[in-house]
Amino acid sequence: MKQARAVILSFAVSMAVVAHAGGVQTWGHVSDALAIGLPLLAAGNAFGKGDSEGVKELTYTLGATLAATTALKSLIHEQRPDGSGNDSFPSGHTAIAFAAARFIDKRYAFEASPFLYAAAGLAALARVKADKHYAKDVLVGAGLGYAAAEYFTRPIAGGAVSLMPGKSGVAVLWQKPLF
Repeated sequence: MKQARAVILSFAVSMAVVAHAGGVQTWGHVSDALAIGLPLLAAGNAFGKGDSEGVKELTYTLGATLAATTALKSLIHEQRPDGSGNDSFPSGHTAIAFAAARFIDKRYAFEASPFLYAAAGLAALARVKADKHYAKDVLVGAGLGYAAAEYFTRPIAGGAVSLMPGKSGVAVLWQKPLF
């Protein structure tokens, strides 16, 4: 599991460094890679474990996430920051990234879950840096993806990430049984 953490962390850090050096267009490529890579990692995990129920849950999670973001985009018509379209709200890339991260965390209690959420957070940051979304777009996208995975995914192992109300906002709590 230490290898998985190292791979995810080094991938995310290297993508952020490359994007920072490359500018707006490169940030767009980073968000594309994460919005594709995290669901592929989730699917690979489910298929690799022979978890047909997990494959079904991931399919429902990603399908519901795509349906919700598409419906909201078609109803709201918010202009993108770069003026390239009127489908800014919410961020589909961010929604998919967080749906995949939450699926892996909840289903398998993956030790590298905090790093998966960091990679999903990088996808959100990349969408803003690429001038494709506003902060509210990625926050709602993250919530949609997280909520879809929370609803459709059943755990098969211990450990979880939870959102808790805090004095000055929201706290993220990661729990994993010691034994």
